[in-house]
Amino acid sequence: MTRDKPTALTLAQITIVNLSAGLLIIWCMIAPELDGDLEMGRTRLTIWATTFLLIPALGLWLIRTAGQTVANLAYLFWTGAWVLFVLHAYWAIFIIFDGVADTFVQQGTLIAGGNFLLLGVWTLDVLMIWLLPARMQSFWFQLIARLLAFLIFALTLVILRGGAIQILGFVFAGTLVGAALVRAIVQVPAKVTET
Repeated sequence: MTRDKPTALTLAQITIVNLSAGLLIIWCMIAPELDGDLEMGRTRLTIWATTFLLIPALGLWLIRTAGQTVANLAYLFWTGAWVLFVLHAYWAIFIIFDGVADTFVQQGTLIAGGNFLLLGVWTLDVLMIWLLPARMQSFWFQLIARLLAFLIFALTLVILRGGAIQILGFVFAGTLVGAALVRAIVQVPAKVTET
């Protein structure tokens, strides 16, 4: 059985992810009210929140063959992180910057281009996961989307940022590199039956 598509979702699985994403969205919208820079605060916190959800999304995806529950949670967290990334992109493009063209001017072609590429690939991946049948799922596209997300987040948070967000970047990168190494060393067996 393939683990390239969520199936047999349970209320508990959906609740865990929706509650996590919902609380993070509330935090992103309310916490900046206590600070002086409302719009920039929301933009920054939405990237933090995306990172918080990407850690379990990518980590669980690495071991999705352990069972359908693990695979389901990986796809749900991936989708929740995407929702927060879309919120971040909206806030950055249309609130902080004055549209797509100004985003390229302000961020430069390399950074803005990478962010728009990630937004497009991630959106396509989420749509494919939820709308296409399992036989049409592509492991390679999922792998590329996740590697792109990992590389852009790790490089941006670790190299281009400083302070607390850089620490989160090191936690993000370190956790996922460690998970990938464990996955490479200890093959996670696919379960024959679900309990």
